[in-house]
Amino acid sequence: MQKSKNLILVALVALAGVGAYNLSKALYYPYKFARLENRILNGVLARLDNNARAGQVIHIAIPGKELNDENRKILAAIKPGGIIFFGFNIESPEQLKKFTADLQLLAHQLKIPPFLISTDQEGGYVKRVRSGVIQTPPAMNLGQTGDAELCRATGYHVSRGLGAMGINLFYAPVVDINNNPKNPVIGLRSFGATIEQVVNCALPFEAGARQAHDVGGALPVIKHFPGHGDTQTDSHWALPVIDKNLAMLRTFELVPFERAIQAGALAVMTAHILYPQVDPDAPATLSKKWLTETLRRDLKFTGLVFTDAMEMRAVSEHYKNLHPPVAALKAGADVLLYTSWQEAPVVAKGEIIKAVESGALTIADKDKSSLLDASIERQIKIKLPLLKIRDYLESGDAAWYEMYLAERNAKSENKAIVYDAAALAQKFASIHWGKPKKREQPQWLAGQKN
Repeated sequence: MQKSKNLILVALVALAGVGAYNLSKALYYPYKFARLENRILNGVLARLDNNARAGQVIHIAIPGKELNDENRKILAAIKPGGIIFFGFNIESPEQLKKFTADLQLLAHQLKIPPFLISTDQEGGYVKRVRSGVIQTPPAMNLGQTGDAELCRATGYHVSRGLGAMGINLFYAPVVDINNNPKNPVIGLRSFGATIEQVVNCALPFEAGARQAHDVGGALPVIKHFPGHGDTQTDSHWALPVIDKNLAMLRTFELVPFERAIQAGALAVMTAHILYPQVDPDAPATLSKKWLTETLRRDLKFTGLVFTDAMEMRAVSEHYKNLHPPVAALKAGADVLLYTSWQEAPVVAKGEIIKAVESGALTIADKDKSSLLDASIERQIKIKLPLLKIRDYLESGDAAWYEMYLAERNAKSENKAIVYDAAALAQKFASIHWGKPKKREQPQWLAGQKN
């Protein structure tokens, strides 16, 4: 009897020990991982001077289909955080893979973090890469299928295809609700005219793409916050105005954004639209009420905020007096997107450097932390899989960090992708593509010099 009691006692002690170990692991390991991640972030920032930091919050287009003296000189001067590809940069999957690899090597040579290399790949008529990645129908036609798993698989396979060629971020899905039939710029790019249509397809598309990003695909960017669906004006050429109050927007336009954020969306693009009942002084891209108070505080978004192209006339012509590059950063944007490489991004970088030196980009009551540093840190978090971790951590810590990250990713609950690429292609073959409007078609290049 006594022997049995002793065995039970030993078993209980052993179980308690295992429980204590597992509890300690559950609590300490995430803390250790966060501490090492913070060391990496600080290490990256420490290697950047003010000139390089100003460049990191700017993403630009570049000329050419290969790394050459012209674009090398542009990148060395601006030291941007990323590059957006257009059709004139792309020839074939092989060319694209070499080009992106050469660009990442250049980033290393320039002693800046790896580039976020992006493109527009919404599907339908809005796509840059036409070979090496599955070609998908317009979002509206995809949404009309009502097949959420088809939408999830579409996002997944688009992301995987782009990632295989070195594009690590893409601007899709559009989560605008296209409820205005006179809209000249969204139209077929939206998944539908109702909340349900957009949520039921755009959100699975984003989730599938983000799942692929975890294994080397391209990160999806939802757009255009707070909503570009109810406009009759193309912000590439003029300033759209939506005269609704925030309560109205919260029940309609903002719903897909809020649900996408709750589901884990990591990146969002802003809209150059004025909502006078919310902020009469600035469009969403330049508005603290929208980007800091609504997006970050109310919707609890902690990810990366991209502006739409800063050369678009809704901002560049109508709000010159606000100094848009600095205004966007102060409002809460992290990345200023430029679709050119000439005057505009160069001027923007100069304005940012002046703002840093004058203290205009300092966060009050937070130990004088720079808004610039906060934006760069959010960008680096997205770039962590691209970094050489052993450049910032000692070998033992680096090995532990990589092991823990691999184990965490393996345990993540990713939903099974129902359709493979062949099944998707078969499904797409049966989908009739809607026709874009012949007149007032959107101009996808915001910079005339592109």
